[in-house]
Amino acid sequence: MTAAVSDAELAALIASLRIDQPAPAPAPAGPPPSTVAEMREVLGDLDASRPRSQQTRLGPSELGTPCQRQIAMKLAGIVRQPEDKRPPWAPMQGTAMHGLMEEALRFHNQQLGRDRWVIEEKLTVDPGLPGVDPITGHGDAFDTDHACVVDWKYTGVTALRAVKRKTVPNAELVKPEYRIQAHLYGRGHERAGRDVRYVRLVFLARSHDYADSAEWTEEYRPDIADWAIDRYFATHDLIGPHGLDVATNPDRWPAVPATPGKACDWCPFRRVGGPADATGCPGDTDQKITNQLRGLIA
Repeated sequence: MTAAVSDAELAALIASLRIDQPAPAPAPAGPPPSTVAEMREVLGDLDASRPRSQQTRLGPSELGTPCQRQIAMKLAGIVRQPEDKRPPWAPMQGTAMHGLMEEALRFHNQQLGRDRWVIEEKLTVDPGLPGVDPITGHGDAFDTDHACVVDWKYTGVTALRAVKRKTVPNAELVKPEYRIQAHLYGRGHERAGRDVRYVRLVFLARSHDYADSAEWTEEYRPDIADWAIDRYFATHDLIGPHGLDVATNPDRWPAVPATPGKACDWCPFRRVGGPADATGCPGDTDQKITNQLRGLIA
């Protein structure tokens, strides 16, 4: 028969099994520090940790940029300029909105009892070449009922007004990089065996009213996708060992064509001073150096 254990003995046994933990720190005096400031740090770290922020391969959203030098610097693995801890708030909102629209389309497929929408599918736009990475990306959506690519953009009132202009040709209503991106996704869906007839950009309003949203649609143009893909390969050749060989000759970076403009403010390689080299790009071109160095690849 087991002897009874006294309360004191039981308490001693429990105490011996208890893992020592540091005592909680006393609450600081006064009101808590700013949550806005703390989340600024957390959101910046979160964005930097995401695969999209760390990827080195170029996708459809990057191949449409007008600036070939930016594409070249990404391909060359140039270190991006250090950023402050400011989170990219607008792009992060766009990511959240993409998640909402993905949920909405999956819900719609369930309502229909069939997969009308192809959602967030990884697409191969081009298989690449030996030594050259393939071009891949995730298409936001594809409407199989209407053979139409759908790409979400989360934008403010200025961009929405631009899309709704009636006096501008349809091809000029949206940024060139957006238009090219849509057609590259069209190529990806085409390579996946789908009939592609239209590409569409849906500009979801960053406002209180969904009715402020707008859209842009164009017939699928394989030639636009071909142009962007050809430039991708040409840029590889331009900066490679049989071209400017910028890895060995960083002073030749000014010979890589640049397209200075407002977009330079958001370029990950923008830094003050020039000319362009392996440390970054000043956002403009030194025309004299550019003209001299282009003779190397004429």
